[in-house]
Amino acid sequence: MKPIFLELRHLKTLLALKESGSVSLAAKRIHLTQSALSHQIKLLEDQYELTLFERKTQPIHFTPAGERLIQLAYKILPQVVEAELDLARVKQGEVGELRIAVECHTCFDWLMPAMDRFRQSWSLVELDIVSGFHTDTVGLLLSHRADWAVVSEMEDVTGVSYMPLFSYEMVAICSKDHHLASKEIWDAEDFATETLITYPVPDDMLDLLRKVLHPKGINPTRRTSELTIAIIQLVASKRGVAALPYWAVKPYLERGYVVARKITQKGLYSNLYGAIRESDAEMAYIIDFHNTVKAESFATLPDLLVLEGE
Repeated sequence: MKPIFLELRHLKTLLALKESGSVSLAAKRIHLTQSALSHQIKLLEDQYELTLFERKTQPIHFTPAGERLIQLAYKILPQVVEAELDLARVKQGEVGELRIAVECHTCFDWLMPAMDRFRQSWSLVELDIVSGFHTDTVGLLLSHRADWAVVSEMEDVTGVSYMPLFSYEMVAICSKDHHLASKEIWDAEDFATETLITYPVPDDMLDLLRKVLHPKGINPTRRTSELTIAIIQLVASKRGVAALPYWAVKPYLERGYVVARKITQKGLYSNLYGAIRESDAEMAYIIDFHNTVKAESFATLPDLLVLEGE
């Protein structure tokens, strides 16, 4: 058998297994099939004649041999990332400006921690958030008023490139004693006679309306609020119901302020992408910012999904 030498990809795989706790989630994180991941680890185990982790534990339990390689991964991989960033700095220089535009009200829950992490590696890149909520973030890119934008749809626009962030579930929320609180799955018809509390955005930017309600001809009474906490308070006081990302409502669910329910049998899922100008596709600090946002989101937000096609 051809010798299998320990490589960075092996360390990345083991670290993904350690941090995700399962083969399926680790495979998604490093963009491999489960069978390819398992084959890679099996070859490594055969080479060293050692088992690296126990297959039937949940979460995964590593053997002493596996833990030794995990320690190596934690030591080596950050140094590799730093070296790669240094090479990028040598090639492009360290100074730059990165203006960020968002089209979702709840993006700051995960965007701010990613910005803090990014600053540790790119201290001379000036980060700025384009003030206000924007319905045309792509327009801000093309007019050079922003350099990286969060969007929910990939539009075919000349000069704009899209990179996937993640997919997430939208859940319906209501007060604990609402008459729909006992129903685990809500259908479109359940919203028909309710007051729907939303952010003040156009209908085509609300996936609940666009994907679930309007196709059934349902257009409930609307009430709007700029702030997530205000929406939660209105829902808790039985002023209406709402549909929000699970990550945004999870802290309030844990405190028992409101309850969350699945929207339709299949669930309601939304996607987010990072958009940049095609002319900036080789700009190292912009690409690294996107990758930092994505990595930080998967590490800190609950139940994110890898976008199909990644």
